[in-house]
Amino acid sequence: MEFGTQIMLPLDDAPVAYNKIPAKLATFKSGLAALVHRWFRLTPSFGPDLVQTMLEKLACGPEERVLDPFSGASTTLIECQLLGIKCYGFEINPFLHWVGQTSMNWSIEGNSLLETLGRISDEFKSVRKASSIEELAELGLQVPPIHNPLRWWRPDVLIDLLHLRAIIDSYAATRPNEQQFFRLALAGVLVPDLTNVTLGKLQLHFIDRSAHQIDVLATFEAHTRKMIMDLKVVLENAPPVRSELFHVDATDISQIAPKVEPISCVITSPPYPNRYSYVWNTRPHLYFFDFITQANEASALDMRTIGGTWGVATSVLQKGVVAPLNDAVDRVVSPVIHQIRQKDNLMANYVAKYFNLLAKQILEMEKLPHESLRCAYVVGNSRIKEVYVETDVLLGRLFEELGIGYETTLVDRIRLRNSGKELHESIVYSKKTH
Repeated sequence: MEFGTQIMLPLDDAPVAYNKIPAKLATFKSGLAALVHRWFRLTPSFGPDLVQTMLEKLACGPEERVLDPFSGASTTLIECQLLGIKCYGFEINPFLHWVGQTSMNWSIEGNSLLETLGRISDEFKSVRKASSIEELAELGLQVPPIHNPLRWWRPDVLIDLLHLRAIIDSYAATRPNEQQFFRLALAGVLVPDLTNVTLGKLQLHFIDRSAHQIDVLATFEAHTRKMIMDLKVVLENAPPVRSELFHVDATDISQIAPKVEPISCVITSPPYPNRYSYVWNTRPHLYFFDFITQANEASALDMRTIGGTWGVATSVLQKGVVAPLNDAVDRVVSPVIHQIRQKDNLMANYVAKYFNLLAKQILEMEKLPHESLRCAYVVGNSRIKEVYVETDVLLGRLFEELGIGYETTLVDRIRLRNSGKELHESIVYSKKTH
């Protein structure tokens, strides 16, 4: 890889490089046509091409162990499994943890899935469907406990979705692996195809779909056949390596640390510090597939995440002052936080929470066995209340200031984000030197 123009910033001589990578290779877009990655689309994700770029830059071979502490849609884990590299992942969002687990289960036979798909389709066409939302309860179907469900789904679409889910779930006892596969196929088209939302640059936005032609069964069938085709290919060609994904908060891994082999490479992308929430992005999935059952659970989960800024996080963080986690965070981030606090205490607390938890996650990795550890973190710079938050440079300095043996070797600014001038998305490379 060749790097473009380099400038020097206060990072103990680590260069900042501008090495542009097209969005279709750097972002989720590169996964839209990629085996397995295309099963579930998470817009705020990097793509498999970028994972390969980082593996190459870190010189990470098949004999090594990779970690992604913010696995999201499990792009790193899936790509490593395809390449024959053992990878571990951590994910706090229960729905995304399930997506990753199900996406990496390649033990199901494709022809059997096709037969089951035919039975699901026939049953869906023949079952007596509710004529109204009120009639769903009489048929044993429950509307998701999300706030204002008919804002999220058109009534006729929601009725079809709940019937289809019930038919899929009837296979739970006899064919649990197939049931999970078909639930994932439905999850893969739930948003935006079958929900009253569109995908913005980072978030979901409600739209009027009253005049749209929406065919739940046909949309589900088309996506499922694509998944089955992928599964047949990977069963024939994928190396016999299985990634492992843990449902855990990356800032508190004491219980699972003994289950992880010595890692040598970290490839990840934490959320960004600009009021973005991937819990919100998966909110309809969390409720529709019963991962959470109370109306306030999604915002409570968001409060626990790095970068979580939605719902209860706002009411909590608008009060008082979030203090730096330690002296390292204070030295690196407090000057920026102070500038923001002059204009908005809430946003200053958002940024303080973000870097506190990011520092805590880096420190928490010390509990894992590791050898010659090299790290690649994909982050995005932000402009908050007109204050430029150079997340990449701050993270690079934070690695070094934590005093646990890291040296930041490169900040590689790979593309400009869509949200504003000079807001780069970057890969921060750091490594253990002692």
